[in-house]
Amino acid sequence: MTTSFSAGPHALGYLYQARVALFLLLDSPDESIVKIEALDDIELSPQSTGNKLTLTQLKHHISKQAELTDYSPDLWKSIRVWATQVTDRRFALQDTRLNLITTATAAPGSIASLLGVKDRDPQKAENQLIHVSNNSSNKSLIASFNAFKALTPAQRTALVSSITILDQHENIDEYKIKICQLIRPAVRKKYVDSLYERLEGWWFNQTVRHLINISQTPFITAFDLNEKIASLAEGFHEENLPIDFLGEEPDAAFLADNQDKLYVRQLEVIGVKPRVVKKAIFDYYRAFHQRSRWLDEALVFPEELTAYEMLLVDEWERYFDSICDPSLDAKTEEELVAYGKRIFEWAELEATHLKIRPRVEADFVRRGSFHILANKEPTPSVHWHPKFTEKVLGTMHVAAKTTK
Repeated sequence: MTTSFSAGPHALGYLYQARVALFLLLDSPDESIVKIEALDDIELSPQSTGNKLTLTQLKHHISKQAELTDYSPDLWKSIRVWATQVTDRRFALQDTRLNLITTATAAPGSIASLLGVKDRDPQKAENQLIHVSNNSSNKSLIASFNAFKALTPAQRTALVSSITILDQHENIDEYKIKICQLIRPAVRKKYVDSLYERLEGWWFNQTVRHLINISQTPFITAFDLNEKIASLAEGFHEENLPIDFLGEEPDAAFLADNQDKLYVRQLEVIGVKPRVVKKAIFDYYRAFHQRSRWLDEALVFPEELTAYEMLLVDEWERYFDSICDPSLDAKTEEELVAYGKRIFEWAELEATHLKIRPRVEADFVRRGSFHILANKEPTPSVHWHPKFTEKVLGTMHVAAKTTK
């Protein structure tokens, strides 16, 4: 439900701005940089001799039925921004392109149509602008008219000649398609949507950093963007998988809820440090969500995860049998705990060769998968304390029955 006070169109406008900026930078040479909300909605600078600065105004309408006439606020507010900057000498007209990108349609014979890509007539457009600014009674546009008329004749002619109006332009959804077309060569077709989602997530974070702290992030470079795409694309190699949850941390509620989980209980039984338990919960959280995302996006299939878990269990069994003395019944609890710590340390620190795919290097995938196996109920698939399933888990089951 929307109201006259709905922020929906404004929010879409900001998202549209970020998405168009991403497309423009993707379509530019490595040395190009982009700034958002600087001289204009989008400021694209080629950073190379002989190429012009491009300032872009954006006007996004949910309905493409919107029309751009000679009296449209979209047109005149853009002209006001540019005319004021010319007066203030914020940029040199001879070195600058001025673009107005709008989803609206330019009316035939209008100023906007005369400043389009085809059949341009800047002189006629300038005459119509002068006529409108001198004769319109629209009070809301007086500041725009005055800013335009404050220019010298030479400045007006140069300004109008620099403007290109791109009407009937793609909306926010259609820009996603355009971006996907540009990044398509980086990955196989079936992975394009997954690559796009990760790229746009990174891009929105970059734009937020840029807008919040422009002194530290004054611009975003095409080089950094292309390097990020290359890095993300590596995750879609047949021997690799994208890693999305490295460094992610669960909230306090998740930490509290996991204190009674079987895999945490296993760690407490062998007496590991509290910080190790906390890191184990982090690994469980990251691996669980990473595996779920891979499955949701069909980057892996359940059979592959099952095969990986079978590999972990098999290797755990081999290591378990190689270090544990067959006469476990004769061992003291202190000796059993020592065995458990050694087995856990192997899984945590030494079994780095156990990867779901050869190029997946994130350790949390292996560590968290071991904890997922250690959390299987009613009997865990792996355990650290050599007699956990017989003694410790049995005691827990008896205690549970007693409390019922």
